[in-house]
Amino acid sequence: MHPQLPEHPEINLPLTVYFFDTDAGGVAHNVAYLRMVEIARSELAAKLGWSLKDMSTGECPVVARTEIDYLRPARLGDELHLHSRLAGMEKIRFYIETVITRAADGAVICRCRQTMVTVQLATGRPRSLRKDWRARWPRLIDE
Repeated sequence: MHPQLPEHPEINLPLTVYFFDTDAGGVAHNVAYLRMVEIARSELAAKLGWSLKDMSTGECPVVARTEIDYLRPARLGDELHLHSRLAGMEKIRFYIETVITRAADGAVICRCRQTMVTVQLATGRPRSLRKDWRARWPRLIDE
């Protein structure tokens, strides 16, 4: 078991909605939410011992499926709160759930669930999920 892995595989991040996230009306584009989810997912992976540098040289998580619900608009200047967590694991797949809320009122802006597959970069072939994750969070294993 990796001694540095946290008890709870989750992360909380603040994020501001900038001009590049929005349309002419100052409302965040749907693709901006995916960028936010990517930021949260990458930060979560780093917290769980899988840095971007590690991903660039060996095994890498690849998005296989994204389910996203846009519930309320985020607007230019909104301060958002991203909560991302490892929600489940299988042999080669794992699931990340992210909820984006508006800091000012706690309104849920967006919910996202992604199915990830671990892939060996050199071959493009699926690989088994990290053993340290499976050992640290066995309650999340669903085989």
